[in-house]
Amino acid sequence: MIRTAHQMGMLTTPYAFNETEAEQMADAGADILVAHMGLTTKGSIGAHTALTLEDAAKRVQAIHDAAKGVNPEILVICHGGPIAEPEDATYVLENTEGVVGFYGASSAERLPTERAITAQIEEFKKIRL
Repeated sequence: MIRTAHQMGMLTTPYAFNETEAEQMADAGADILVAHMGLTTKGSIGAHTALTLEDAAKRVQAIHDAAKGVNPEILVICHGGPIAEPEDATYVLENTEGVVGFYGASSAERLPTERAITAQIEEFKKIRL
């Protein structure tokens, strides 16, 4: 599917969970590879277990290196697992080489929304009749 989309001129951004998948996606013509570290932690429904940030940075680097070994032009970004907050993404980006960004999903929509809703409900709970 990635190969076909690439051949059609579409921007392709597949996930890779390991080095083998990174190589396969790079070979298929992926433009931007998302080094996925698993379900995002934190928040009310986040994963309860995940890699440490240190281990995530090592895995992101390994996925990056595998993809670049096949296609030096591919861009690699990080996502998921313990990379949930801006400081987490900063840590991973500062402790890897060649990783060019962060892909936010839950980090950009679920986590901020949960905090805002929780804060608002706490304010309503202060109302006394």
